[in-house]
Amino acid sequence: MDDDVLLPYANGHGPSHSHRYVRDCQPALHGNITHESWPSSNHTSDHTHVMTVSVLEPGGPGGCGMNQRATVEETASAAGCLYAQNGGFFNTKSNWCLGNVVSDGRMVQDSGGVQNAQFGIRRDGTLVFGYLSQDEVSDHTNPFVQLFSGVVWLLRNGEVYINQSLVAECDKTQETGLFRTFVNVVSARTAVGHDTEGKLILFQIDGQTGVRGMSLWEVAEFLKKNGVINAINLDGGGSSTYVIDGSLASYPSDHCVPDGRWRCGRRVSTILCVHPRHCQPVNCNGHGDCVDGRCSCHEGWQGVACDTLVCQSPACGHHGVCTVYGCVCDAGWRGKNCSQVCPLGFFGPSCTQECCYDDICPCDPQTGSCNTTVRKETNYTLHKGTQTHMQLILELLFTQKPLVNTRGERGRQAEEKYLQGMSSLWDSWGSRQQRARQAICGSGRGGKNPGVGGVWGGHGTRLPVGIEGLLANCPAA
Repeated sequence: MDDDVLLPYANGHGPSHSHRYVRDCQPALHGNITHESWPSSNHTSDHTHVMTVSVLEPGGPGGCGMNQRATVEETASAAGCLYAQNGGFFNTKSNWCLGNVVSDGRMVQDSGGVQNAQFGIRRDGTLVFGYLSQDEVSDHTNPFVQLFSGVVWLLRNGEVYINQSLVAECDKTQETGLFRTFVNVVSARTAVGHDTEGKLILFQIDGQTGVRGMSLWEVAEFLKKNGVINAINLDGGGSSTYVIDGSLASYPSDHCVPDGRWRCGRRVSTILCVHPRHCQPVNCNGHGDCVDGRCSCHEGWQGVACDTLVCQSPACGHHGVCTVYGCVCDAGWRGKNCSQVCPLGFFGPSCTQECCYDDICPCDPQTGSCNTTVRKETNYTLHKGTQTHMQLILELLFTQKPLVNTRGERGRQAEEKYLQGMSSLWDSWGSRQQRARQAICGSGRGGKNPGVGGVWGGHGTRLPVGIEGLLANCPAA
């Protein structure tokens, strides 16, 4: 049962004044800054806090939205927490979670600017303690991945900050006596802070309100003595609970139901959980697998969270875009950096499509249409084929000169070697042989395709040696 209730406010929760009031009333030495940040560069590397500390809703995700409460043991066991303690306050009648709540990068609820002491962890691992404006809570530049609200800022930069908190957090609409009693009375207490090395400190002490335990003054002095720099107070009294490996490690002050001879952990709101390293996000953005708390990225992705393509602009130049598979070239272009034009016979993005027209002609490298014009009548002699074959024919047809120098003994040997290569190429064309024969020898159908010999003959020029070699394999007319 909730029989040891320790509340800072009689009605509602939190002060009614604005963040500006808090800023204007704080000591001048702090200027306009109402919180303290401990940058990730000042503490353990690899953003350890981001990976191993979480603010959890009661019972798991959605608990606050369902006005649910759960014991620290229940929430911690379900989440696999190594260590856990109770966190933020809640409405004892409606079970509402009170204050700001951000859990594992997910904004659960916004307090609407209520000025109570906050603890949070930003995306870059920075620890934050103190009072936050509405804009600071919702900042997207370096957003909070964990955040919840306490009551009373215990230590600021190594100094006790309780008197200043009384000014900042006491509601003008109520008697200050209740808030001061909340601060002064001995009771079970829970707090969170950090030391000079940036290590997170979880603090919990057993007690019973008005009987045993610590006042907030004593908690602050104890933490200061033990090297804590910044710290805030969390929910206390019967809510104060500490759990190790899913088992209750503290002595709660609430009596059990139905047997009041025993003490039982209270069903509370949010908890602070220290767990084995988690991937952030857990699914590695869908581009990797979480292995031992680290994202192992799939092919094509990189980064701690597998959120960055390996291929980055301008790797693909002006004719392609980066994808998970590398460069995808625009139509008509190919190559590792999309700098090469499609070879004849191929077209489309990255030159992956093969021309498929029956008419013998080169196709447009971008659209694949048979409308490209090449020099002279050689348009009739080109055909679709593999890259090697097409490049060879281009050399034969476009240069319009012998590919070897036939003068002298050296030239004769080169010519013989070349003719042997042409004969071998002819025999290797396999299923394309008929089309190749038509391109080289002509179709013989009304002169529509005169072949290579017809083209050169029409110009009255001597055939190159290589062309003669190919024509030698043509069937007799």
